[in-house]
Amino acid sequence: MKTIVVLFIISCWLPVPALLEAAPQLRNMKLAYSSISPIFAGLWIAKEKNLFPKYGINADLLYIGSGSVAVQAMLGGELDVVVGAGNAVVSAILRGAPLMSVGCVANVAAMVLWVQPEIVKPEQLEGEILGISRHGSTTHYLTLVALEKLGLKDKVRLQPLGGAPETDASFRAGMIAGAIRSVKPAPKARGLADLADLKIPFPMDLFAVHRDLYQSSPQTLENMLKAYIEGVSLLRTGKRESADVLRKYLRRDDVEEAYNYGLKYLERTARVDPAAVQSVLAWEGKSDIPGNRFFDNAFVDKLIKAGFVDSLYKGGR
Repeated sequence: MKTIVVLFIISCWLPVPALLEAAPQLRNMKLAYSSISPIFAGLWIAKEKNLFPKYGINADLLYIGSGSVAVQAMLGGELDVVVGAGNAVVSAILRGAPLMSVGCVANVAAMVLWVQPEIVKPEQLEGEILGISRHGSTTHYLTLVALEKLGLKDKVRLQPLGGAPETDASFRAGMIAGAIRSVKPAPKARGLADLADLKIPFPMDLFAVHRDLYQSSPQTLENMLKAYIEGVSLLRTGKRESADVLRKYLRRDDVEEAYNYGLKYLERTARVDPAAVQSVLAWEGKSDIPGNRFFDNAFVDKLIKAGFVDSLYKGGR
């Protein structure tokens, strides 16, 4: 009893700063995502369910409506991590940017070419306008790939619109004939082509970091990936709570389609598929360059080997 009283008295005399110093310090990180799309559900859930602090990170999530713009912001020192267009990341590295990818959200082109309801076949798009977010963005790259697959190369005009909200508004106003989006831009929109069905391997959104951070803070990057991977697991095992997060970020009530989209496309492990990166390199005419210049799966592989991912799905799906 005397020992407890003595400890209590000592604690009362300790200055407040000393008590605060005893608390673990969170690592501040600024993470940018490049679209208002359920492709980022794992990231949003990790933020809303306080998974980043669980793993020692104070994460500030920022929306920047283009992967290429986000990459430039990171190169300027304004961001720590960009979760954005795989083609933009690969292109930046090809141009000499000191970046490295440590994970991937999805390894397929997880988007659909949505068109106005009166358009029922690809030929009807000749001479029409398709919306993209910005030149160099995921939507730009995948629109070009899809048009080539559909025999419409150089037969359709592309209009940069700024981002997903602007693209959807332009579609509803009839200003564009269609756009590649992860969810319907309007209730009556027709899905003309599911890009996943076109067999296009693609690093949908890569976790890109500066090489300085990659080399100096491996534990921080591992912890960030832990938070994200757990966020994806909560999407798969807790539909009700996940739907609430989707409603907040997508700003819509009906998120059933968005939720199913996440279940279908999001990688459980966040591992980069080398074939997905190679598809971008092939498009750039750089197939001879080794993929290890662009990504490192060591962080994810370590978590898989340690059983971290499997532990999140015990009793789940």
